[in-house]
Amino acid sequence: MHCIFCNEIKYEQILVESKNFKVVLDIDPVQLGHLLIISKSHIMDLREINNLQFIELMNLEKSIIEILENHFSITSVSIIQNNGPIMDEGTHFHVHLIPRYSDDHFWDNQIVKDHKLSLQELKWKLNTLSI
Repeated sequence: MHCIFCNEIKYEQILVESKNFKVVLDIDPVQLGHLLIISKSHIMDLREINNLQFIELMNLEKSIIEILENHFSITSVSIIQNNGPIMDEGTHFHVHLIPRYSDDHFWDNQIVKDHKLSLQELKWKLNTLSI
């Protein structure tokens, strides 16, 4: 499968990069300033990155959020990450950082089909985590 993140991002589109990630503007932004943090390696899931890469990702997210919130008139930032087959075809692991405003009505237009999920089982499974 052809991956746009591996094959179509031009060097001049990259705003900043770290050892394992690159940051670009989203080509179909939800809000002006909508950024993508994209893994440089073609992975499909957060669980495929190692602990050092995870720390690098969190530090990159934190630094970008600090810039957005401290230098622009935004209220906050929403972080959205998709894993596995739910992602758009032709992409790989990435994180969305979306500037938010108190009056942006971000959640007003979300129409999601409900699916059954046992909340009791979820609570039980979460309770068994050893972190």
